Amino acid sequence: MRIRRGGRGRILAGAAAGLLMTGCATKPATTQGDYVHLLYYIILTLAVLVFVGVEGVLLFSIVRFRRRKGDGSEPPQRHGNGRTIALFFLIGAVLVGILFPYGEQVLALVQKNPPPVETIDIQGSQWQWSAVFPNEGIGVTGKSFRRPLVIELPVGEPIHVHLISNDVMHELFVPSFFYMRNAMPGLANDFTWTPYRIGTFNGQCAEFCGLGHAQMRLVVRVVAENDFLTWVDQQRRAVLGIKCPPTPGGVLRITAKDISWNTNCLAVLPGQPVSLTVSNQDSGIDHNFAIWNSIDFRHQFFATGKFPGVATRTFMVQPLPAGTYYFQCNVHGPAMSGVFIVGHPKQGGK
Repeated sequence: MRIRRGGRGRILAGAAAGLLMTGCATKPATTQGDYVHLLYYIILTLAVLVFVGVEGVLLFSIVRFRRRKGDGSEPPQRHGNGRTIALFFLIGAVLVGILFPYGEQVLALVQKNPPPVETIDIQGSQWQWSAVFPNEGIGVTGKSFRRPLVIELPVGEPIHVHLISNDVMHELFVPSFFYMRNAMPGLANDFTWTPYRIGTFNGQCAEFCGLGHAQMRLVVRVVAENDFLTWVDQQRRAVLGIKCPPTPGGVLRITAKDISWNTNCLAVLPGQPVSLTVSNQDSGIDHNFAIWNSIDFRHQFFATGKFPGVATRTFMVQPLPAGTYYFQCNVHGPAMSGVFIVGHPKQGGK
C-alpha cells in the first residue's frame, strides 16, 4: 500500500507533535514538585538519546544492508557480534548508573519532612475530601456531588499533611504539585508540601473508589500569609456563629443521610441527662456520634458505637458542664460535624 505525499506529511507532523507534547509539563507550584519536574526532564533526555540511537542504527542498517537491484543472492548471515553485545550492556549500565543514584536523591528530597509551619489532617471518604487545621482549630469539607473541598495554604511555608481514608482506598492528586499519595484505610500517609507559587490549583481523587469517584475533587488556594489568616478567621467566625435554641426535655434526634447530618447544631439545658436518638439512613454505611471538647480532639466526652444503616438507636448522654462543644461522626470526620451547646439561649452556651 502506497501512502501519498500529503499523507506522509500529516503522519510526520502528527508524530513530531506527539513527540513534542511528551515533553510538555505544567510548571510546578511546590518545592517538591521542582525536584520531580527536573527528574522528569532528565529521564526524557536520556529516553530521547536512546530513541535517536536505536532509530539511527535501524535506519543505517536498512540503507547499508539493503538488497541491491539485480542481486538475487542471499546476503551473508551473521550470528552476533561481541563488541555490539558489550556496547548494548555498557549503554544500559551507564543509563542505570545515572538514573538510580539521582532518582534516589530526588526521592529522599521529596520524602524529607522539614519542621512544618502548618499541619493539615486530610480525610478521604466516599466521595468527598475533608480537612482539619488542628493548629487553628478549624475544619472544612466538601460534599459528595455538590461542591469540592476548598482549602487555603500560606505561600512559602512547609505544610505537613496527614492523609487518611475512612472507608476505601483513595488517592490525593494535585497535578500542579507533582504529587500523588494514597489514602489507605487504617494506615496514615504523612508528607510535606511547600508551595511557593500563589494561585488556585485543582486536585482530585486518582484512585477509582466507587460510583462518585469522578466528583471527588478539591481546590487548593495558595495565598499570602495575611490572606491565609483572614481565611482562618472567617472559618472560625462561621463556626462561632452557629446557634440554636435548647431542645426542651433534653430529648435530641439527629439523622445521617448522604454522609451528612440533618443539622449542624444541637443544644440542651445544663444539668440534665440527654436522650439522643441517632438515625442512620445511609444503607450499609457505618456512622457514629461523638462529642469532643473542640476540633483539636483533645478530649472526647461521649461516643456511640458505630453501626450501619438503615437503623435507628437511642443513647443516654450524661450531663455536661455549660459550654460549646464539637460533635461529629468519628467515621467521616468534619464531613459530618457541628456544635453541641450546653447552656441557656441568652448565655450562648456559656
